[in-house]
Amino acid sequence: MWTRSQQNRPAAPAPAPEPGPRPVIVHYHLYKNAGTSFDHVLRHNFGAQHECFDGPYPFFTIDQEQLDRIIMRRPEVVAFSSHQVVLPQPSSLEYRVFAALFLRNPFLRIASIYRFKRGPERGDGVPLGALPPGELPAALADCGLAEPPPFDMTSTGIAARQHDFAGWVAHCLATPAETVHVSNAQTRFLAAPFRSRPLLRRSGTGIDYDLATALRMLAGVELLSRAERFESDVGRFGAILAEHGVALTLPAQTRHNVTRQHAGSTDAQVAAVLAPLPQALRDRLVRANAQDLALYDRASALISRDHRP
Repeated sequence: MWTRSQQNRPAAPAPAPEPGPRPVIVHYHLYKNAGTSFDHVLRHNFGAQHECFDGPYPFFTIDQEQLDRIIMRRPEVVAFSSHQVVLPQPSSLEYRVFAALFLRNPFLRIASIYRFKRGPERGDGVPLGALPPGELPAALADCGLAEPPPFDMTSTGIAARQHDFAGWVAHCLATPAETVHVSNAQTRFLAAPFRSRPLLRRSGTGIDYDLATALRMLAGVELLSRAERFESDVGRFGAILAEHGVALTLPAQTRHNVTRQHAGSTDAQVAAVLAPLPQALRDRLVRANAQDLALYDRASALISRDHRP
């Protein structure tokens, strides 16, 4: 039987709940897919708690175990960005990765790569990087540039300055080392299993990857967006992250490192990109990106129903 003193004794306070794993945003930065704009959003929100990193060579990759070490050694950092990290995201009892990934219509992405590789142009459309030295100072002045920009000296960049868009696409499709830029490049990124290279098969059309793996990987990306719908898609991220104690808002100006501003719908922009291509080349480019088109359509479906992995 309880005594009166026991009955009146206040109950012991409930133990504080164990803190959950640390929420961490990892931006898997795909080249020419609005990643610089999203990095600006992360800097706007997190300042010094946003960290960008890449290895010394563009062909490096940072696998899941290496990314785990980076996250664990930067306990103060909320968001990480890299071109070289690869999905799937690492697992840990100490933190939870919220993967951020941007996809883009493949034809708009290919056209953007061409413009970026070609570099700035003179008024008559000749790229500055293709001008003889004697003509460069006047062309720089006309473009409002005091110094020549760093011209892309990769084989892809040199080819972009040598060809118009149709010629460059034909060159890339005919050159095995360059085809990766114009055939299912986004599927390639998502098709790699854990700590492995993506399976691939070359054909007369382009390069095919393991689309089933890519679609499964896509479904596990919490912060999924399309470059063409940047503001509306990134606007969803705030509600997703707020459930885990992370606040994210959009700055007034979101677009950064944009090579060309476009008006009109995505379909109208795609039609304008493909219009200069001869019909046979256009058909081949479409076939060479059938997987990327399927991937983009799946991303749109996932976003429309606000998927939460």
